[in-house]
Amino acid sequence: MNSRGLPEIAIGLGVVALAAVVVVSTAQLARPPAYAQVGPAVMPYAVAAGLALLGSLLLVQGFRGGWRSAAGEESGPTAASARVLWLVGGLVANALLMPWLGFILTSTLLFGATARAFGSMRPARDIAIGFAFAFAAHTGFARLLGIDLGGGVIEGLL
Repeated sequence: MNSRGLPEIAIGLGVVALAAVVVVSTAQLARPPAYAQVGPAVMPYAVAAGLALLGSLLLVQGFRGGWRSAAGEESGPTAASARVLWLVGGLVANALLMPWLGFILTSTLLFGATARAFGSMRPARDIAIGFAFAFAAHTGFARLLGIDLGGGVIEGLL
């Protein structure tokens, strides 16, 4: 093992530790007698399992030498600044445009900006995927849970 993988090992250990904290905290939840098999602890345990899996994968990457950049990929302070600007720009646009465009369109833009920040060079695909996720999330909240995420261009048509 070289020192290149130490950050990933540290992050992996932190994520696994977080999973352990979630398990211990969930185990201390009071279980109402009305719940037979599935109760309020199911989702926290599922989250803990996901965290443990991701933390373990980070540990494996760390022991293998850490994250590697793809050949020809930009690196350095300028590339990092551009990525941060894509993320911050997407978040600011989401917050500012939400009242006019609505949840679905602003979340679609945020997904596209985030994908670009992570190096995607296929904006049409990213926008399509973002739209599908945002539409599914909005439909799930509005129709299944009865939670209104606000109006907007597309939400007005639904």
